[in-house]
Amino acid sequence: MKARKKILICGAGIAGPVCAYWLHQYGYDVVIAEKARTLRDGGQNIDVKGAGQQVIKMMGLAERIEAKNTREQGQKYVDATGKLVAVFPKGAFATLTSDFEILRGDFAHVLFEATAEICDYRFETFVTHLDQRDDGIAATFNDGSVEEFELVICAEGIGSSTREMILPEQTSFRYLGAYMSFFKIRKRPEDGLWAHTVNGIDGTFITLRPGNDMETTVLITFPRKKPDLAWDDRASMKKLLLDALKGRGTIADRISAELDTVRDFYCGPMSQVRASRWSKGRFVMVGDAACCPTPFTGEGTALALVGAYVLAGEIKRCADPADAFEAYVKRVRPYAEASQNRMSPALIRLLHVRSGIAIALTRGVQKILASGIVQRRLKPGAAQRERKIAEDFVFPDYT
Repeated sequence: MKARKKILICGAGIAGPVCAYWLHQYGYDVVIAEKARTLRDGGQNIDVKGAGQQVIKMMGLAERIEAKNTREQGQKYVDATGKLVAVFPKGAFATLTSDFEILRGDFAHVLFEATAEICDYRFETFVTHLDQRDDGIAATFNDGSVEEFELVICAEGIGSSTREMILPEQTSFRYLGAYMSFFKIRKRPEDGLWAHTVNGIDGTFITLRPGNDMETTVLITFPRKKPDLAWDDRASMKKLLLDALKGRGTIADRISAELDTVRDFYCGPMSQVRASRWSKGRFVMVGDAACCPTPFTGEGTALALVGAYVLAGEIKRCADPADAFEAYVKRVRPYAEASQNRMSPALIRLLHVRSGIAIALTRGVQKILASGIVQRRLKPGAAQRERKIAEDFVFPDYT
């Protein structure tokens, strides 16, 4: 009896488990190595948009995700004092809220539950060395053990250390001119089930969103000329964020007062991963490790889902890994680049208006977009939304 081929996936976030799910369906044994001790339950709200929704439905996970939906009803823009400016209900034109709203940690748990019994998960495990040969690739792990694999798939995210072993010179970062921070704070009764967004002086952009029964999620972005702080300098990042919140109104004051109690604090430059190559030999990247568009786009989850599905399918279809990776990149890279190109430093400057006059003009535009006449003309109907999802990406049939 011929032995099943074994594939290593580095990263147990979103792209990794999805790719593992499909590879298992196609007859492969999959090991998932995750550096963290457990699944990471932090992170912001994520929107499963466009073609990503098709992958979720093909995996049969739509109902599980709906069960963990944050139940966000829509988005309200407010001023620095909390006074209402404009309302965009779920389904409205220009709303932040999508059909699938779920916390990243909850989504990771759904994917873990769907793959825990069919994959070999290894937490507190990461690769320290990769040795490629014509017939396979040997991975050395942090405990000193060495194991042979058919392929290695890197799904570790934007700061991947495994990517740096194989494709360091082929990977660059495009800084978009802003920093972003996300974490959770204690939920208050007035938070409700709506997202609340504030355009603050000097470009500080704040959004509070429904999280779980006890917590509200926070997303803050603010302009900064250079990405000049170290990723792991938590103290400097917090000071930078406090400076960006100072004098920005009641919601900003609330966040500043609670910052010392935050457990899952993240702050860092808003950057995209621009890799000239996504693969080398028997090593390939998927999701944010290959093509992060920045979380601000809300499209990274869809890219991870689509990329994972296509990569697994091409590995199944092609006998030669080089052919599989070439076909995968040919199909997914244009989709990824289109997402990245929708976000630019110029657009970031436009979204992060700085002066009082510019903020007043922005609020005027928000009121116009939320008006009944604009919504009646531009609000997409159910059939239009379904058609847009179907046309977002044309999926190959790998059955």
